[in-house]
Amino acid sequence: MISRLEHTEEHAAHRAAVRSFCEETIAPAVEGYDRAGEFPEPLLRAVGEAGFGGVAYPTDCGGGGLDFRSWAITIEELARSWKLLAGAVNVNGALVGYPIFTFGADWQRTDWLAPVLRGEAVSAFAMTELGAGSDAANMRTTAERDGDEWVLDGHKVWTTNGSIADLLVVVARTSDRGNKGLSLFGVPDPGGRDGVEVVRDIPCLEGPAALETELRLDGVRVPADHLVGEVDRGFRYIMEGLDIGRIGTAAQGVGVAQAAFEASLDYAGEREQFGRPIGEFEGVGFKLADMATRTEAARLLTLAAADARDRGERVTTQAAMAKVFATDAAMDIAVEAVQVHGGRGYSTDLPVERYLREAKGMQIYEGTNEINRLVVANRLFEARAAETASAETGEAASAAKADETDDAAKADETDDAAGDPDADEA
Repeated sequence: MISRLEHTEEHAAHRAAVRSFCEETIAPAVEGYDRAGEFPEPLLRAVGEAGFGGVAYPTDCGGGGLDFRSWAITIEELARSWKLLAGAVNVNGALVGYPIFTFGADWQRTDWLAPVLRGEAVSAFAMTELGAGSDAANMRTTAERDGDEWVLDGHKVWTTNGSIADLLVVVARTSDRGNKGLSLFGVPDPGGRDGVEVVRDIPCLEGPAALETELRLDGVRVPADHLVGEVDRGFRYIMEGLDIGRIGTAAQGVGVAQAAFEASLDYAGEREQFGRPIGEFEGVGFKLADMATRTEAARLLTLAAADARDRGERVTTQAAMAKVFATDAAMDIAVEAVQVHGGRGYSTDLPVERYLREAKGMQIYEGTNEINRLVVANRLFEARAAETASAETGEAASAAKADETDDAAKADETDDAAGDPDADEA
């Protein structure tokens, strides 16, 4: 699993740079946007302008030319200040960015991806439907070829930032082959395109600044070259993008957990009861110890998945493990942070209640944690089956080799006997 983990001076310097940016630019503005219920587009632009919008992608398409460990660090530090912003950057760079960069045309990388990573545009990924969440094979949105165009029809929900998107990537069915019949389509300027209807932004626990959009697509026409990659290959693109997205979501969990822990540690050192800081009581001190331990474990698991991705390994299992562990840890740590803060934690005067609201969503998106556990379990059994098959093949080969050796030995004995004058008497 974790065979090697490099965290270089360059990574440490990158973390320091992102943290400085967040503390100077993002943190002071969070409360205003959150209370007003306003999505922070200016902050998202600032992230891109600072070079943090897509650090794992090459500079010629708007990225930072770094690695996925730097990507995870960036998302973590953004989430430590405000998870909402980190989530938007993760969508831009994973579910939207990865398929376009890896499978899209050169002009799509230039015209669509680069502005998104530079913070000049907001992207959204329209996949989930009322009857197709974890079960992508049940997707009903269709794309039909009509001459030099594709025509999209369907109904999407939980499309993060869909109501303000400058670029919408739509998952649609192009053939009746279950998961193997899905394709991806870029829809630039969806707000100005006939047939795209923003039904509403769905009210959600995280708060009104979080835009989770319900969309209707009614005869939406896009040019044929707006297909991303190949027809009917979309499910593969989504799964590979989810590996990146789950590393990013794990990093969001680490960031929220870190923020909740730091707030609790500070409060426990300042708040006094019975003549001493509450952190000196075991009931609180043990909570802090567990919060710190789980945060660090989540960080290491996340960075290990990113490190494996940097080495070109398939990280489906590690990304799912990291996503589950880090987001569950974030939820538990946020609950404990509210408890450590007592009545003040229950109020909106302090940010710990926001950490609780943020953590819950992370256990659901990028695949629910139940689905991610299923992914891990399936991979474990697949690996065990492969090991068993390999062992059986090896045993069969060893047996065959032993038979050959035995036959050769018998042949030698026969040859020896034929040359022995006393053999007949024996």
